[in-house]
Amino acid sequence: MNDDAGVSQADTAPFPANETATIEPLITHQEIMELGGVPGPGVAECSFWSRPDGRICVQYFRPGENTFYHPHTHSEYVIVLCLAGSVAKTQMGQTCTVGPGEAMLGNFGVEHASAYLNDVNPCEAVCVSVDARMLAPFLAGFRLPTMAGSTTPVFLSKLSNPILHACAADIAQELRSRELGHTLVIEGLGLRILVEALRSWPRAGVHKCEVDRTPRLPRREFVRAYEFMRWCRKDAFRLQRLCQFLGSSEERFTRLFLAATNSTPARFYNQMLVEHGRDLLHDPAVSIKEVSGLLGFKNCSHFIRSFRRQFGRSPQEFRRFRNVQ
Repeated sequence: MNDDAGVSQADTAPFPANETATIEPLITHQEIMELGGVPGPGVAECSFWSRPDGRICVQYFRPGENTFYHPHTHSEYVIVLCLAGSVAKTQMGQTCTVGPGEAMLGNFGVEHASAYLNDVNPCEAVCVSVDARMLAPFLAGFRLPTMAGSTTPVFLSKLSNPILHACAADIAQELRSRELGHTLVIEGLGLRILVEALRSWPRAGVHKCEVDRTPRLPRREFVRAYEFMRWCRKDAFRLQRLCQFLGSSEERFTRLFLAATNSTPARFYNQMLVEHGRDLLHDPAVSIKEVSGLLGFKNCSHFIRSFRRQFGRSPQEFRRFRNVQ
């Protein structure tokens, strides 16, 4: 497959070409406080490592609370390896849930929603994102469907594999310890995960699918943008501030975010914010005015209008309906 087919390197690479690979957190406590949030048990423990060309990116993720990602698409394949708790992903009308020692795949160009869920133990996961251009040369050698035009392989089902689990656990340890040579080890483990997943994936779960190859926001940036929005009060939200946080131009980010979510950043953020308000309304001890203030609305009337626009009923009606149920 041509390297330039469907995906722009300039759009999707997370680092400039002359920059070295780095490890970075999802969001710091200082950044949360600057957004008007209060750091607490809900703050995720997360680190990313990426090659300078952006073609492989590794994430260790330990959310502080159950975390849900709205439907979106990436320009990468994402191998999700669960170390603790569980991870659920819905794509192509199917929901797959994996527990410790299991893996599943998020597919290039395929819309999906995902959830990282605590049970007895906090959720822990390692995600390996692989650019479609990097995956393409491997496919024929593993007797898998190849990429041709808009047709790509789609990996459904899940996989239990002790080698994948051991590699994921080693990545988590390397990202925590950051001993000398850890970036080389992480890259090697990421490639080993890719090879083992392709080698072992149930062939009955591999299909061919027509996908839209429009460039989209790299997963690393989507996850970081999502966390920014999750902690940001409405009175502190500015697109310019979000793009500075990500190190992206406003034009590029808006274009790729729209392609990934079918929504503008502002509309997506407002939807998340009002959904958070709905969750806060479950506590009868918190008044609607207090919820409005916690979210950063300029007044309670503004919150009520936004809530009614999104859910078709006022916060008061929502509470009454919930109490009846």
